[in-house]
Amino acid sequence: MRRYWTISLSIGGGAAAVALALLWTGAFEAASEWLWRLWVARGWAEEGGAMWLRPVEILTVCLAGFGVAWGIVEATRIWQKAFVAALAMAAAALLAPALALYGLRFDPFATLAAAALAAAGGFFFARTEEGRRKRLLEDALGLRVSASVFAELLEAPPRDPGMTGTAREVTTLVCRLFPPEGAKASESPVDLMKVGSLFARSVSAFLVARGAYVEEVGPERVRASFGMLRDEEDHAERACRAALDLRGRLKGLAKECESRWFLPLRGGIGIGSGTMAVGLCGTPGRHFLAGLGGEADFADRLALANARFGSDVLIGPGVYRLVRERFEVRPLEMLYDPMAQALAEIYELLAPAESFAEGEKSRRDCFWRGVVHLRAGDCEAALEQFSRARVPGGEDAPLAYLTGCAQEGLGRPESRPSRLLREFTEEGHARLAQRL
Repeated sequence: MRRYWTISLSIGGGAAAVALALLWTGAFEAASEWLWRLWVARGWAEEGGAMWLRPVEILTVCLAGFGVAWGIVEATRIWQKAFVAALAMAAAALLAPALALYGLRFDPFATLAAAALAAAGGFFFARTEEGRRKRLLEDALGLRVSASVFAELLEAPPRDPGMTGTAREVTTLVCRLFPPEGAKASESPVDLMKVGSLFARSVSAFLVARGAYVEEVGPERVRASFGMLRDEEDHAERACRAALDLRGRLKGLAKECESRWFLPLRGGIGIGSGTMAVGLCGTPGRHFLAGLGGEADFADRLALANARFGSDVLIGPGVYRLVRERFEVRPLEMLYDPMAQALAEIYELLAPAESFAEGEKSRRDCFWRGVVHLRAGDCEAALEQFSRARVPGGEDAPLAYLTGCAQEGLGRPESRPSRLLREFTEEGHARLAQRL
């Protein structure tokens, strides 16, 4: 806000200087005498012996100039600016008769002139591109960002962010609330909506505090973006750290919901990174900052995929390329990306690399080798590696899911084409064409 303070001081200082110059040259003497005689005629003051408050007049002139300028520059609505100017002028006009009742003479014309000049300067500034910037950001962003982020954007160069449209590398985080198992909307709609409201309020406030731009808030989904407002090199890292912290917050919400409404809360987080076109969208007066492209839809699918795997945080291949040196992950499955029209490797986000213990690394490596064996069709080797990846006495839903897939593959009867292929290639002398 330093820029707006400087502009307010410039406008207010200029208005106060002009008003004081007029006061010292005697431009208001005739009007001041007429006003004092009016107070005497009405019996509000006594003729002679009044104390003239010149120092107070100078002080009020300066306060009126700076105060009105600052109020109009900071206010974003026309009615707010007009209210500030009218309130200052009314206070200056009422101060003169109030002091006259106590035998004190006060000239309000210099103060009124300073307030009027400051108001004119503030309204002129509000019509410039720089003056409209705060209202534009307020309309576009609203409560979707934190106060500190809003202040940083306000202090940024006028071309940042690109409101008319620009391409940025953006990481999208989607947090999904899964319906409680066994609970139907027709049975406890009031409690379900209370849970959804608590989820939306808590998750959106948390992400706003972490510097994200919250695009969408609902009772079962919250979507936020990192790197959307300005170019950030660490947008993926910040999103991953926020997701890991949010995972703990969701566990706390789950306990609260179960104790208050006897409804278990479970959520999933999906993160995707990609190039997004960012700019204003909507109609004049009702616009907002939006993005086109990127991996927002893929991140939403990742958030939903947590319900299948039993995981908490899933990331796409784009995020993995950006954070693989700073975070520990393990692969889960190949998921079809309709935008890329290809299968994409998805990973479970475990923890920051600096806080990952050696024992956890060895289990993670066994898990990784088990996934490789499972995809190659060697279910026995996959089960062996999965057994080594298991934490004694602990629960690992993704590991249990993949272990079940391996056991299912091991018990599945071999089809006739697969048996014939194995007999010809492994027991006979035939070779597949790709092996020649």
